[in-house]
Amino acid sequence: MSNPYGYAADSFQPHQNNNLHHPQPIPPAAAASATAQQQPQQQQYSQQVHGHPQQPQFGTFLNDPAAALASQFARSGFQQSNQYIQENFGSISGDIKYYFQVSNSYVLKKILLILFPFRHKDWTRILAKDNGSGQYLPPTYDVNAPDLYIPIMSFVTYILLWAAFQGLSGEFHPQLFGYLASQTLAFAVLDVAVFKIGLYLLNCSQIKIYDIVSFSSYKYVSIVVVLCLKHTIGHYLGYAYYLIVLIFILSLSVFLMRSLRYIILPPANGNSVNNNSVVTSTQRKLRIQFLFIYSVVIEGFIFLYMSK
Repeated sequence: MSNPYGYAADSFQPHQNNNLHHPQPIPPAAAASATAQQQPQQQQYSQQVHGHPQQPQFGTFLNDPAAALASQFARSGFQQSNQYIQENFGSISGDIKYYFQVSNSYVLKKILLILFPFRHKDWTRILAKDNGSGQYLPPTYDVNAPDLYIPIMSFVTYILLWAAFQGLSGEFHPQLFGYLASQTLAFAVLDVAVFKIGLYLLNCSQIKIYDIVSFSSYKYVSIVVVLCLKHTIGHYLGYAYYLIVLIFILSLSVFLMRSLRYIILPPANGNSVNNNSVVTSTQRKLRIQFLFIYSVVIEGFIFLYMSK
């Protein structure tokens, strides 16, 4: 049969190649040699494409002047923050031990001093000169020294006592307890912040935050006494109750003004750890005004609000 397209029949026969064979495995040595020969070619191709050879970036970062300057700033900032913490907070464990070195006689004398400060004559703190450290004696040996035991105990007693009186009057519920605790804590933080900002603006010497917390929290002792009088014999006193409240506010103001005076206005005789700068007459006047406003006005308003 003839081909209608005019091609020879044998042209459609498959081409046979007698030389085809199965692939043989390549030895590992030959494969490693081929890989080693391809690596320089790939690096050369990368250099031609990008225009420059690839170099490690880690060494360049260490030698960068901007990175060195940033590292220096970070180191300086860490040193300054560490110095601030040491000046204001000091050694946490050491200071906590110092402010809790109290005795039963100290607690009794301190409470009487807060409630009746008028007969107390010497308000200066006693320096521990025997060890040469220039530190004050702990509260156990000095009734004028601040502590954290009385503030914490009076703070907790105020919350529990107020909740108990609300329960006796039939107005207590669990949400009220949480509200009172958060409100009291907010007032305490605000009180400390106001005093700390005032000291900063007046350029006073560095004062530890524990001293500020201690003196600002002594008012809870007077507030607890006023609450007890209000809910026990307050309805028998009549208008005399308000006179008693004013007397307690006056006593607290006198106690704070005389105690904080040796912090804000250190004596010139050197009987103070923070006696490092000379106070001018203008600065002295401003500090006295701030001491009066804080001790009488601010603490008085807080006292009236929390004892209502």
